[in-house]
Amino acid sequence: MITNLVKANIKNLQPYNPKEVPCSIKLDANENNNVSHLLNQKISKAILELKINQYPDSNSTEIRKLLSEKLSVSKDQVVVGCGSDQLIFMVLNAFINVGDKILTPSPTFSMYKISNEVVGGETVEVDLDDGFRFNYNKFMMAIKKENPKVIFLSNPNNPTGGIIPREEIIKIVELSNAVVVVDEAYYEFYQNSVVDLVNYYPNLIVLRTLSKAYGLAGARVGYSIASREATAILNKVKPPYNVSSLDQTAAKVCLENNQMIESIITEIVNERIVISNELNKIKDLKVYESYGNFLLIYTEKARDLYQYLISEEILIRYFGDKGDLAGCLRVSIGTKEENARLLYIIKKYFFCKEEQLPLKMAE
Repeated sequence: MITNLVKANIKNLQPYNPKEVPCSIKLDANENNNVSHLLNQKISKAILELKINQYPDSNSTEIRKLLSEKLSVSKDQVVVGCGSDQLIFMVLNAFINVGDKILTPSPTFSMYKISNEVVGGETVEVDLDDGFRFNYNKFMMAIKKENPKVIFLSNPNNPTGGIIPREEIIKIVELSNAVVVVDEAYYEFYQNSVVDLVNYYPNLIVLRTLSKAYGLAGARVGYSIASREATAILNKVKPPYNVSSLDQTAAKVCLENNQMIESIITEIVNERIVISNELNKIKDLKVYESYGNFLLIYTEKARDLYQYLISEEILIRYFGDKGDLAGCLRVSIGTKEENARLLYIIKKYFFCKEEQLPLKMAE
């Protein structure tokens, strides 16, 4: 039987399985619905000029050049990957031997732990405090006790939306013996970064993605920024031709039209504030402070509300009734029209489920 040949650390591994549910409003995956089709014509025109019979540029040279100019670093400090997921794997493949430890807050992005299990590492999780707040002292105690080889910090954190102050990240980088990976997938909605520190700390690696703010989730493009030394190590484990010509073309168009994205980011942040304020008026909901393009919500009626929204063709993320995120829902910030519809249906559920709700409640 083939199952007898599977590595021991893979046998009980639970894969990352995004749910595919038919819906008319999709707010479950932190995608940027505001840029849908915005750049499609430009991307389509650029794709027509591709020599698709040839392998892609294995080094993603044009993308790295654009990113280096944008970030004021050398292109030799940038690695482009097939989404930031691949870069997480690359970090682990480069630094983690079987049995080595990584350290993460909990809850956080599940791919850190899943990817680490694949390479045979051990994941140590440090629980966030009440309100999903990061506790620096508790985290530093865990670093001292566990002596991890790699530390992952998602900032802002997915799925909670919380942040870690810059000065605390600097202390973690300075006082640990680990490679510290700061995942800034949602940086554009927060506007605070540690990218400027990569030349001072060779053990610091920053991850970014074009999937969120740039609305390029369908073209898998992520990137890392680090010292030349750390970047050279990541390049040793980077697969050849890892980003397709199609994805590189889409990324190039998005980066060259950066100004079109900036106003959309402002709109999303403003909408996040509006939605948070409106949902906070509902006594049965607890809305956590978020610096991403999403909100984490707790309610004792989470499962029923989730199913009700699906019946109205609105899909959000439900984390189930067990674990740290029991009773929690995550809502992506969509277009103004989608957000208005979402608020309308949630208010209808809590206030007058069997009645017609006045449209003005969604405003």
